[in-house]
Order: sequence, then C-alpha cells, then structure tokens
Amino acid sequence: MFRHAFSAPPPEGDQVVYLVFHGVDYYADVWLNGSYLGHHEGYFQPFHFRLGEELGQSNVLIVRVDCPKEEPGKEWPNRKQLIKGVFSHHDCRPGGWNLEHGQEGPTGGIWNRVELMYVPQAHVLWLRLHPASVSERESLVVAQASVHSPKRQYAEVDLTIWPLSDRQQVLSQGQKLFLQPGENRLHLLLPVSSPRLWWTWDHGLSELYVARLVLRTEDGSYDHLEERFGIRELRITEDGEWRLNGRPIFVRGTNIIPTQWLGHYRPEDIVRDVQLLREANVNAVRVHAHVNRPELYDALDGAGILVWQDFAMIWGYEDSPDVARRATAQIKDMVHLLYNHPSVVVWCCLNEPFPQNRRVLGPILADAVSREDPSRHVEEVSDFNSHPYPGWYYGSYREFSGLPGAPMPTEFGAQALPCLETMTEMMPREDLWPPNWERWAYHNFQYLETFHIAHLPMPHSLDEFIAESQDYQAQLLKFAIQHYRLNKGKIKGLFQFMFMDPWPAITWSVVDYRRKPKKGYHVLAQCYQPVLPIIALEREIASPGRLLIFRVAVVNDLPQEFPDAQVKVWVTDPKGQETVLDTFRLTLPADSVVAAHRPPFPKGTCMWRIPWEAEPGSYSIHVEVSDSQGRGLGRNWQELKVVALPLPRSWHPIF
Repeated sequence: MFRHAFSAPPPEGDQVVYLVFHGVDYYADVWLNGSYLGHHEGYFQPFHFRLGEELGQSNVLIVRVDCPKEEPGKEWPNRKQLIKGVFSHHDCRPGGWNLEHGQEGPTGGIWNRVELMYVPQAHVLWLRLHPASVSERESLVVAQASVHSPKRQYAEVDLTIWPLSDRQQVLSQGQKLFLQPGENRLHLLLPVSSPRLWWTWDHGLSELYVARLVLRTEDGSYDHLEERFGIRELRITEDGEWRLNGRPIFVRGTNIIPTQWLGHYRPEDIVRDVQLLREANVNAVRVHAHVNRPELYDALDGAGILVWQDFAMIWGYEDSPDVARRATAQIKDMVHLLYNHPSVVVWCCLNEPFPQNRRVLGPILADAVSREDPSRHVEEVSDFNSHPYPGWYYGSYREFSGLPGAPMPTEFGAQALPCLETMTEMMPREDLWPPNWERWAYHNFQYLETFHIAHLPMPHSLDEFIAESQDYQAQLLKFAIQHYRLNKGKIKGLFQFMFMDPWPAITWSVVDYRRKPKKGYHVLAQCYQPVLPIIALEREIASPGRLLIFRVAVVNDLPQEFPDAQVKVWVTDPKGQETVLDTFRLTLPADSVVAAHRPPFPKGTCMWRIPWEAEPGSYSIHVEVSDSQGRGLGRNWQELKVVALPLPRSWHPIF
C-alpha cells in the first residue's frame, strides 16, 4: 500500500486534470481523498484517471499494488496468468526454474513517475506517426491522432514536423474539422521532399524528426502535443532478408535484458549500456521477452540500433479465454507505447511458447498486433527453430558450421562466469569456493551443460574456472559468428544470446551485472566489425614442418565498395616476433563476402610452411584489411597451437 499526501493547484478556467501513472507492477487500485478511481493490470504501460471533484488543494493518494506469486506446480511455471515475461519466469532471474525459489526477487511496485496533467477541455490525447512510401526523394508521413472534445464544435489542427537537428526546415499541414463529444480519431498526411532518413549507425545517420500537433477550437481553446519519430522503412523479404529504406542490411544483433528491476534502471545506466552495444559493433537488439523503459528506446533511436521487440510472454500460460483477452489488450498497449520509435522494426508475440499457446494464443496476438500496426513486421513466435545451442545444450559448437537456425538465428551462445571481483560480490565466500552448487544454481549456473556438454574440466581454483569458462564462451562465439558471417546470403543476420546480466548471475552474457566485460565481449566486438577479415583454419593444432593451408575471406556489411583494398596476413610466434606471410589487393564490393587470394594459390586460400625449427607454443595468424589509402577497415586473428611430434631417430627432414 502506497500513501502520498500532496497539494495541487486548482484547474484554471475549463482545464481538465488527469492523474497519470507511468509504470506500476502489476495490479493497481487507486483512491484519491477516499474516492475510488479504478483498477489497472500490467507492468509496463502508462495509465490515467480523469479527475473531477475528487481533487482538492490538499490531497491524499492511496495506491494498493499487488504483484502476487503464482502457485508453484499449478500455475507457475507452465500455466502462468501474470503477463510479465522475464520478470516472473526466466532462467536469468533469481532462482531460475526452481519451484521453491524461482519467483524470488519480485518486481512489484510503482517503478516510474506519477504526475498530474492539466489540459484544456478539448485536448490531444495521443499522436502516432509512421512513414510510408519511403525514398530519398520523397516520403509520406502518416499521422494518427486522438482528440477529446467536450461538445460538438468546429476546430482546426496543424501538424508541423522538422528535423531534430535543424529547426529551420519546418513542414506543416492544416485541417479543419468538426468534433463530436468524446474521442475523435484524426488522420493526416504530410509529404516530405528529400527526407533525412533514419539509418542504423553503420549505414548512415540516425536522423530524427519532431512532430507537433496543435489543436484550436472555435471557442479559443488551445492544446498541443509533441512526439519524436524517424523516417524509415524496414521490410523483410520472403527469404528473410532485412531491407532498410530499400537497402539490404545484415543484422549483427544480441539479446538484451538490461535489468531485473525497472525502477533501478537510471538514465546514466542506459547511456552506459548503449555505449557498450555500440562499442561491440552491434546494430540490432532483441529486447528479450519484456518491455523496457521508454528512455531505453529513445537512446536506441539516437544510437541507430534496430529493435526486435518481444512481448512479455515466455514459455507456458494458462490456455483460457481470459488470459487471451488480457494478453491481447496488453500487447496492443505495447504497440501504442512504442509506436513512434524508429528503432522498433519487428514485433514478436511469444518466445518459445508451449504447444497449446502456439496454436491458440499466437495467432490471436499476431492478428491484434497487425491490426494495431500494419506498418511493421510481425513474428508470431520466436522458437527453437531459430534458437540453436550446439556446444551448450547438445553436441559440439563445431555444429555451427552447418548454419543451424538459418536464415536468422535469434539465440545462440554459452554461459561464462563473471570476473573474480563480481563473483565475490555475488555470494558469500563459503558458497563461492569450494562451490556450493545449489547456491550457484540459484544464480543461474548450469552444472550439467558446463561439465557434461561443454566438457569443461573440473576446476582446481576459482581463477582457473573463470578463465576456462570465459575461454570456452569466446571460442564458441567466434566459431559460430564467423561461420554465420562467411555464409552471408544464406544467413541474413543473427542475434547472440545474451549481452548483459539483469542481476548478479552466471549466464550467457558477455557483460556481467557490474558491466565488466568478459572475454566473449571482446570477441563479439571483433566478430561484429562491419568489415571483417576471417581466417578459417581446418584445425587449430599443427606441428613443425607442416604445410598449413587456410582460407582468408573478407566480409563487408557496409553499403560502399572498397576498390583496391589491401590485405595483409602475418603470424606472431610465442615470443611476439612477426613474420609476414603475404600481402595482396582486392576489390571489396558493397554488402559482400570476398575470398582473398593470390595466384597461384587456389582461390580463397593462403599457405604457410611452419618452420622445422618453430618452437612449440601458441601462435597467432593475423589478417588486416585496409582501403586504397591505407586506412584500416578491419582486423582479426586466429590462434594456432604448434606442438612437437616425437620423431624416429633415423628420420630426418629433407626439405
């Protein structure tokens, strides 16, 4: 129960007052000065009450919030009724799947601001904008608005838009209309010549516009509302290719669950997280099975990062008309809340749904979203067909060479322990080492997968365990991502799972809860370079005297060609000494994969005879690609272990 006493100025003239809640989790009942205002269900969407005589100069607001646990074994986890996604059930939250502990660390309460909003009797309720017929020559901005009027009356509306970076280029469209009492829906069209298109950061500038809708009524009332939006169009072709403003774009994505508690996610945290994403060369995120704070989407708009937006439903729910009704209302709220964000390009209704939910609930939600927003792509489900986990839940990570999840894997990865400092903050020393595996499981560690599928050796120390687990995750990610990117065309993009930890946990993340990068983060940043040279070794172990044949290819995700680009290949021995193996030039077309080669070697291959006198140890084969002016475009490396083989005494090399 929340109680807050406050004073409020009286409305001026014919003003209307709304009490607005921007985020309450999960059930809310509201009283003002003893008068019951109403009930709301949900955790992410704003809601409001129109106030009348209930509001005085001195006031007492009471909000009863209930975020109940669901009955373990009956409702939770397979027949859930609360629509909270990862905030009520996930293997990256406190307790994971454990029936006793899996609902601990609850998220209920008032997590966002509460405010009074004073508006005229005739006022703008909301404004939604989306671009149509997008091209660099001209685009059409389609505006939908809702206007409340207390009576029948004539009015004028003016829609004005301008680039956020240039207030001088103003375009406007006016319209006269006759308002009916209550809510009135408006539709306006505004052509924009030579629009400043919104692009991902690697394809251009992420230009934003401001739209301002002004309402003037015949009795002199005035109201306005401003929204930020972008002019862009994303289409997904039948074969799964993403086209942004008509241009193919390769998706280098990751899954994000930035926090377990939205009320703790501060503006500076969002800035830090988006910077980490950019520095990792990520151009798309999947907001995994939840809806986050609007400020996060604002930051992604500005950073030029695409958003695949999941609805807050994961795994199993009660198969009933009531759950379907409530889910339909809330998924429409999600669309309305995020409608104006140009970064949001895909809606996804269900994550890995149980069969009964997929058959019934999936089509219902997809239809509701398509009706609410015909301008965006809708995925009914994201499921195991696009969630390959070789090397973690089954098999070997070398199975990624078969491109599982094609054409767009939306989850893949492996767990890795955080750094020692974060681990010591996570649990008491007596549970940390020797490991209390039950306590580790509460923090999401997966024992079976670590030791019996990934085949990590049982560690002798915590430092050793951290290093080995981070090495394994890094190896898996590098192998998987490089194979996916080498097969650009068959693969249209990818979303690694996952980027950061939402609480002090041991998960698939490459950045821990304290935002300290793991080794996998640096691999992700390297393998997500827009221009990526790749060395493909058939094996990572060789012996002195062996003729090593390997493939060198360059992936270019950028929209520009690089003629006469230079490729340099060299090897570094255990002492740090470098030996140049080859240099050659090639033309790197836009949006391409080019096999680098130099005659007379077969196309796409390079060769290196490991010297007989080479010392055993860890060698690195490096590759760098530069443009015709010598400016670096991308670089990469591949580790090679040289091991000595015992030779018969009578055997001697002859060449």
